[in-house]
Amino acid sequence: MTTVVRVRGLAFETTEEDLMTFFTGLPVTSALVVYDATGRASGDGFVTFADAEAAKSALGFNKQHLGRRYVEVFDSTPEEMTSKASLGHAAAAAQETDSVLRLRGLPYDVTIPQVTEFFDGYGVGDGHVTLGITADGKFAGKPSGEAWVQFPSQDLATAAQSAKNGQSIGGRYVELFPSTAADRDSNRLKSWKGGKGGGAAFGGLPPMFHAGRGSGPVVGGSQAVKIRGLPFSVTEAEVAQFFAPEIPISPAQVTLTRGPDGRHNGTGFVTFASANQASRAVDLKNRQYLGSRYVELLQETGGGPAYGG
Repeated sequence: MTTVVRVRGLAFETTEEDLMTFFTGLPVTSALVVYDATGRASGDGFVTFADAEAAKSALGFNKQHLGRRYVEVFDSTPEEMTSKASLGHAAAAAQETDSVLRLRGLPYDVTIPQVTEFFDGYGVGDGHVTLGITADGKFAGKPSGEAWVQFPSQDLATAAQSAKNGQSIGGRYVELFPSTAADRDSNRLKSWKGGKGGGAAFGGLPPMFHAGRGSGPVVGGSQAVKIRGLPFSVTEAEVAQFFAPEIPISPAQVTLTRGPDGRHNGTGFVTFASANQASRAVDLKNRQYLGSRYVELLQETGGGPAYGG
């Protein structure tokens, strides 16, 4: 028996202080909450005690409640603790080239312009911000308090994280973590699928939160356009270029959907700054060629998809 125990099943909001308090009466020397590469709590934690006897006594806390969840407590080792922590750090380092940060702890009524203003001076525009939404449960389709921001370069993303982590937006301090475009797009698509089965009806389009300057968040709706028939090798940047110069958008506003094998399936979604802009995009670009293939654009309306042209 070593001086370390592993705690599994932690709620995402659990802190190291919570872990130490959980083992009241035992001589705890340190605690560690493990996060994955995107900054999400993994549900695991480790606690180190002053001696092996205290660690053995800690096993008696197995299946007790820590906050709103009961947790499991196992015998562990310093090596396992170090390995788990290192995996998260290594994965985060490997993904830094995406120049994306994830924000956690945002006010639920935050708008894209507020996030853009928060990163003033770092090359971020409204089109670089994606507000997260809850994928399932009774809050499906509601703001999740998260956001993803695409920066022009990794250097700017790193500088923004260093300068802005722990600062306030709308009265709440926010945490910033390195993330990826894939993580951002996964949230969009999970929210779409979850919304169709949850409490909100999204008419088959991802309920991406996007807002023009000065307006509040809008759930999916007519700001989103579905593109069908894309070349399988297309990139987000090529889709953004397809709408230029008439309707300038950024690659961050484009989501390419993929099948179970991870390959692009020929479908994508674009979130525009307004319903009028989305409608104009359909009028101008429906059944036009993108690369070697002509594509179809469908805009969501109250009565279902509206086909342009």
